[in-house]
Amino acid sequence: MARKREIVPSEARLWLGVLLDAAFDPTSRTLDLARSAEIANHHTQANGPRDALRLTARDGKTQLLALAGDLTAYPEDYSDQRQAELLLAWAERWIQPEDWGRLAARVRKRRQKMRQRGGE
Repeated sequence: MARKREIVPSEARLWLGVLLDAAFDPTSRTLDLARSAEIANHHTQANGPRDALRLTARDGKTQLLALAGDLTAYPEDYSDQRQAELLLAWAERWIQPEDWGRLAARVRKRRQKMRQRGGE
């Protein structure tokens, strides 16, 4: 059974950076938003109306950018806990299990780099 996804509230900003990098770096293979859109479209078509809007990778990027815009423009409006909840909600919709593992590894790597810089 897969581990439950979690974003530690104190690391919400770290996750936001990793997600933005993965979503917008054209060379990155960490996150496959097109595949997530296909899966969501298939699920909607099988369980819902035939004329439902079709999602694309661009929709995932747009939603992530809107979320990042709110979190960075109005940081006082979002506690760390709320930031983590919002990012996790986006992740539940757009990140496949194998992608989540790669993203979590990137977060661990960045966390380690931050600790090394802090200890210098």
